[in-house]
Amino acid sequence: MVTFKLNIMKYLSLLIVATALLFCSSCSDDYQLSTDFTVPTELSSPEKVEIDVTSSNNIVLSWNGGGASDGSYVIYEVLFAKKGDSFSEPVEKIQSDLGARPQLTLTHATLNGIARKAGISPGETGEVSWTVLASKAGDVKTVDLRNDIEVTRGEGIDNMADQLYLHGPGNESSGADGSLFRKASDGIYIIYSQVSGSGDLELKGKIEEEEFGYHLDGTTLKDGAGTIHLAPNTNPYRITVDFNTLSVKAETISNVRCIWGASFDVIGNLSYVGNGRFSATDCAIRFLDPSKPETNPPSWLGWIEERYYFIAAVDGADRCWGRMDGVSPERPTGGESLSFYELGEFSWEQWEHLWKMKGDLDNKSATITIDTNKENLKVHEFSAITNL
Repeated sequence: MVTFKLNIMKYLSLLIVATALLFCSSCSDDYQLSTDFTVPTELSSPEKVEIDVTSSNNIVLSWNGGGASDGSYVIYEVLFAKKGDSFSEPVEKIQSDLGARPQLTLTHATLNGIARKAGISPGETGEVSWTVLASKAGDVKTVDLRNDIEVTRGEGIDNMADQLYLHGPGNESSGADGSLFRKASDGIYIIYSQVSGSGDLELKGKIEEEEFGYHLDGTTLKDGAGTIHLAPNTNPYRITVDFNTLSVKAETISNVRCIWGASFDVIGNLSYVGNGRFSATDCAIRFLDPSKPETNPPSWLGWIEERYYFIAAVDGADRCWGRMDGVSPERPTGGESLSFYELGEFSWEQWEHLWKMKGDLDNKSATITIDTNKENLKVHEFSAITNL
């Protein structure tokens, strides 16, 4: 009886092993990575669009057919060109929604910028063509299809400045010199500046050596010299000029501070010092250390913590000025590119958009500065570093 039971157990063990091997083999066959894919066979988009850059409605371009043979994702990119032109040098390239969805959702402002690049002037009607590139695992295939959209642009601005400057008696320099805007993206320019005196400002753009003026007609940005008025303010404004939506927005910036992410303790309160710069001097930097009560570590902290970001009140609401790509996993050692210290603006979440501080800043005094337009980036830096 014992021998029989042992044989049965041996048989069952062999059967289980064989089944597992067979299952693994079938899994290997079923889930083997494949790079095979086909391209879309049909494009769909509106025949005509009358552009209203203030509209909240979207324009959707979509496509059907094609896909990956293994059912995984294909990456899509939409190319735009003036009708009749080749897509070898498109006027614009935009990844599809989420990169892999078979559609692209455009705002009127974005389509307006594409139409401008395709040579359609304000107030005129022309045609823009689009097609799709599909790719998987580095293999890129072109769709041998194109759709045309008849686009009518509203009145607007086509003298798009290479460089945009803020002038006028209300400017920080009292009109003596222009202050340069940062070009945040195509058609969007941003400057941080105090406004004083009369509050009258002027916008001037340069295209190579030629200069153009811009003004507000009501709430709409138009070509031509004129003034823009903002109430004088001890706090600086962030002025955003958007040629895509023909708008100018002014937001008051206050209470800019550098804080520890773990405790929210303030490392330095940054004051506006002019020329788009905020600064705090003699900031005492002590990493949060559970073994050093004087650093005010949270009760739950079990390690040395040096992660930080900035908080600023924008029109009175706190926003995070933090790292562009989430949380910094690395501690800087020196020699990082300027973009490492670039600031983006986000909703404030405690453990998002933090940097680790450079190790040799612990137990140091430093000046912390935010420069909103350094080499066309909004960045921060530590300087004047001395021992505490």
